[in-house]
Amino acid sequence: MQKSIHNFLAATLVAVGALSAASSTSAQSLDLYIGPDGRPDLELRDRERDRRYYDDEYERPGCSERQALRRASRLGVRDPEIQAVTRRQIVIDGQRRGRFVTVAFANRPGCPRLS
Repeated sequence: MQKSIHNFLAATLVAVGALSAASSTSAQSLDLYIGPDGRPDLELRDRERDRRYYDDEYERPGCSERQALRRASRLGVRDPEIQAVTRRQIVIDGQRRGRFVTVAFANRPGCPRLS
């Protein structure tokens, strides 16, 4: 039973790899999910519907000022204030253990710390 499942998964991965290599310019994607019962669930979706570039209110995904402030306070920065917001980073000033500190976060999902 396990051998047949392994063979099926290997064949599926090869097929997905062949599909992605052959049609990398198509506007659809193929998602493969393995459910809790061990059976794969295939989903074919259109990428154009997922894009929100054409919406007027589209806000690009990334780290918001609120997220950066929350993350800075979790790092122990007291009274965090936004110093600068650029396309690539968000700079936060505050105090930590009685000293003035500056913390920079990348403007990406998850707010990774730069310094």
